[in-house]
Amino acid sequence: MELINLSKKYENLLFKNINYKFTLGKIYSIFGKNGIGKTTLLDIISGFNKADNGYIDYGDLKDEIMYIGENPIPFELLTGKEFVITTLEFKDIKIDDCEIDSLFKKFEIEDFKDNIINTYSKGMKYKLLIIIILISKPKVLILDEPLVDIDIITIENISQIFHNIKDSIIIFSTHISNIAFKLSDEILYLTQNGIINVTNNFKSSEEIENYILNLMKDGRIYEK
Repeated sequence: MELINLSKKYENLLFKNINYKFTLGKIYSIFGKNGIGKTTLLDIISGFNKADNGYIDYGDLKDEIMYIGENPIPFELLTGKEFVITTLEFKDIKIDDCEIDSLFKKFEIEDFKDNIINTYSKGMKYKLLIIIILISKPKVLILDEPLVDIDIITIENISQIFHNIKDSIIIFSTHISNIAFKLSDEILYLTQNGIINVTNNFKSSEEIENYILNLMKDGRIYEK
């Protein structure tokens, strides 16, 4: 899957000349400051928004994308288990009741599977999405700021999921360097003028921040 010369602006320029080729089997973080257009870029990749210029070559992956955005559960009057089953049925995925129950137990929400979702915490809602991901095994998984205001146990769960579907392309956005450091193989630093690709061989999140600052000092990254 390849991004080719993507540009987007609203009243002001968000970004331009976004070029990048994603490879199956890698985890990518879209890293950058707030307001730079991370969510917009993910929306464009997922097909929920359009670039002003450029295009995306999906290969045979266009129908294999699962996108988890800012409000990922629209039907909060369903029970947790009803939501999982309904989502899987919509995706034409075979329902295995025993597998679903086993995953509710694994993620310690077994006692809440018949409760209405609007009674769930944010972390519990993400566990429902984790269950769906593990069963559906999407070839392309895109998550917008999945680790904001989520308990550390859920962060570890998400880390485990990423590695359980390692044959997929996984792309997530974050403005937190520590999350980019812990979870991604490749860090894509988004700027107005393109993407800086940084292979994640750092020893700490502080090294990432210092690396980006040095790029800015050297003039390789320009931001208003």
